[in-house]
Amino acid sequence: MKQKVFFLALSIILATAFNFSLSAGETIGIGLCVPMSGGAASWGKKAETGTQFAIDQINAGGGIVPRGETKAKMLRLIEVADDKNDPREGASIAQRFVDNPEILAMVGPITSTVALAGAPILNKNGLVQLAIGATAPVYTEAGPYSFRVVPTDSFQGQYIAKWAHDQGKWKRYAGIYVNDDYGRGLNEVFAAAMKKLAGDNAVVATEAYLPNDTDFMVQLAKIKGLKADALFIAGHYKEGALIARQARELGMDIQILGTDGIGHPEYIKVAGKAAEGTCYSGYFSLKDPRPYIRKWAADFKQQFGSDPGMVEGLAYDCVLLVAKAVELGGLDRTDLAVALSSIGAYRPVVKGALGENQFDANGDMVRDMLMYQVKDGSAVLHQ
Repeated sequence: MKQKVFFLALSIILATAFNFSLSAGETIGIGLCVPMSGGAASWGKKAETGTQFAIDQINAGGGIVPRGETKAKMLRLIEVADDKNDPREGASIAQRFVDNPEILAMVGPITSTVALAGAPILNKNGLVQLAIGATAPVYTEAGPYSFRVVPTDSFQGQYIAKWAHDQGKWKRYAGIYVNDDYGRGLNEVFAAAMKKLAGDNAVVATEAYLPNDTDFMVQLAKIKGLKADALFIAGHYKEGALIARQARELGMDIQILGTDGIGHPEYIKVAGKAAEGTCYSGYFSLKDPRPYIRKWAADFKQQFGSDPGMVEGLAYDCVLLVAKAVELGGLDRTDLAVALSSIGAYRPVVKGALGENQFDANGDMVRDMLMYQVKDGSAVLHQ
């Protein structure tokens, strides 16, 4: 179990009298690794907003008193690094953050491909990584410093398959997926789960595309010929919107299903009328009845003049978790990881923007999921 690995690592560190920690009087530094350019830049900007909002709120409340100290320290965003949704950039940023003694923890990346590139470096050198959206199951297998605030593809793919099957409306499913760690993993899990629920003939086709592709007519024509009545998109909002539009251009009367990858306002904006009826999974609703979530959403809107979304909430919760871990574990990088692994295991959950945050033994987030549907140009909770 991850906790056992941590305690072993901690005992070795204590035995060798090595201690990588921030010196007295300094702020608590966070490094943010997200795409600030390219096709996923909108996600990165939302993550930056959520991260800084959390830092500002915590500092306005007096900051954080680290374990073993008596005076509060302020949080500070040391660097916003543009990973360009490129694994090579992700690896380079990971090493840069490791080498920066001001950075106590990394928030991000958003995508699995980038997170997987940086995780070995961060685990080898002992820097916590709180991934905002890396859902590939193998990500947290990289080591005890890898955490995430979203459920895995395994959980999400099975959840969507069961939800779709329970609707009782669709019998023949097809999948179209981006050919990277995120898309392949989700597609495989969804297809396997659907076959288990509805039989081997329930999935009639799976088609792949490359990141940043814009023409999906060949794949969609094959799917149309097989008379699928539901299309599962395992990809991101930019390509997902084009897939939806081109499916309608081909005259396909097909239910579109998706994941958190298309849960972005740009999906609806780019797809236009083709987005109507799309159902996809996510973790946040402005109509959530829990008072602390409603307060967070209201505070956000008061600050920025617009409603928050899922990515802002995920980034916000990453910062809350770092802050709580500093309270519990102090300013040593390994102690921080030990403290994070205890949240939900034998210490209370952390209530944040998207609900209760708690980790399982692997560092994976245990979080409720929701299903949304696009109606009249807006995403609403599916009824």
